[in-house]
Amino acid sequence: MQNIPNPAVILAIVLNGLIFIIYLILKNNGEKGRLFSGAVFTNPIKLFRLAKRTENNGIKFIYFSLVFAIPILTVLFVFSAFTQMSEFINHDECEYQEYFRNREWNGKIVDKYLDEENHLYQTISIKNDSGIYKIQDGILSDYNNYELIEIGDSISKTKGELTAKLYKPNKKTELKSDFDCEK
Repeated sequence: MQNIPNPAVILAIVLNGLIFIIYLILKNNGEKGRLFSGAVFTNPIKLFRLAKRTENNGIKFIYFSLVFAIPILTVLFVFSAFTQMSEFINHDECEYQEYFRNREWNGKIVDKYLDEENHLYQTISIKNDSGIYKIQDGILSDYNNYELIEIGDSISKTKGELTAKLYKPNKKTELKSDFDCEK
């Protein structure tokens, strides 16, 4: 598969190049431009004022083109970055769903806590014949599943399933997951 350049990166490079070109134009015409903080906003405004004062129609056209290119390319950059993040988030969700589907665990719940070292992630520890395991799967946060779980309950997750089963002394509850993956 051929490598396709990232549109957001290309737009960011072009925008930075245009800001630098505008900075140089302003500097060569005795204006004070910015290279970093606020350059996207202040430099085009200063160039617009310079374009209005310029008598050469060819140069005036170039200046106005640069002025209007900045907001247009900025909007395209934001749209491109947002679209890319949306695709990344959905892709990540699909990968996690597949990872979760392929996991299997079971045991008696021996601990339940918010993991301070991991952004207060809802966590349970289960004990079975193989030892004690920490479970931090997303299923714990879906549908208030974490609140249903108590120390002493048993829990199991079968490979190939997107649910887990919670066993209390007198009842079995299916813990549903809320995956948002559209494959």
